[in-house]
Amino acid sequence: MSDERKARYRDISDGLLRQRRNFLLLSLLMPLFFLSGATFEKINLLGTLILVKNPDVVKYSLVLLFSYFSLRYWQYYQEETYVKDMHDRIHEHLYYKEEVYLNKRAREKSKFLNSDFVRICLTDPRYSRRSGRFTAIPNKKDQVTFPFMRKCEFYIYPADNGQGHSESDITNFHSTLALPENSHWEPISASGGADKPAHFYRQYLTYSIFRFNMLRVLGWFRYMLKESYFTDYQLPFIIGAISVAATISAKFI
Repeated sequence: MSDERKARYRDISDGLLRQRRNFLLLSLLMPLFFLSGATFEKINLLGTLILVKNPDVVKYSLVLLFSYFSLRYWQYYQEETYVKDMHDRIHEHLYYKEEVYLNKRAREKSKFLNSDFVRICLTDPRYSRRSGRFTAIPNKKDQVTFPFMRKCEFYIYPADNGQGHSESDITNFHSTLALPENSHWEPISASGGADKPAHFYRQYLTYSIFRFNMLRVLGWFRYMLKESYFTDYQLPFIIGAISVAATISAKFI
């Protein structure tokens, strides 16, 4: 018999599945009673018939149950094994388009060099979690320099000869950046010492905060469409919020 292969490496815990089911059920029932005007007149409890004189009690009991299961789902969600992995995936999608944009702008600034040979490192830690970090390059968040504008610090460096490039390519890279017309690229040694040969070259670019807010929204949509983490964990919260909004509108509007 062939081994059964799973579509993904993780399973939701039984406790979270149970709390999610209860939370979603109450999220559907609560607005149903408030919007449709449905009421209970009689309740059969273990063979005992209970007459309900005030049907509003049932509605408010649903509200209490909804609040309880909302809290329970939130608690189980916080304790779920794969929440950290989920946060990493959210981060990756959230900043993906921003990182692509900044790398594109950085390559435009260094287009006088062979683009296949240039490597780019952004100093903002949001964009260097996956690619790692060099000791000589600091962690430095992008700075607000003008209303709605930020300045990004980045470094370029040559690909090593283990990536299909020769020593002459590396030498040519450094000699090109040593020319007077490229003096605005500040040389930094790999060890950080001023008397050491340069390996990195520092430069800056500016970008619009509004543009990045839009890119971040697109990043959220990218996460929601591509990751089952969203439907497993976050979508129930959205359904619950819609349920609350629908219930409030039915009661007070």
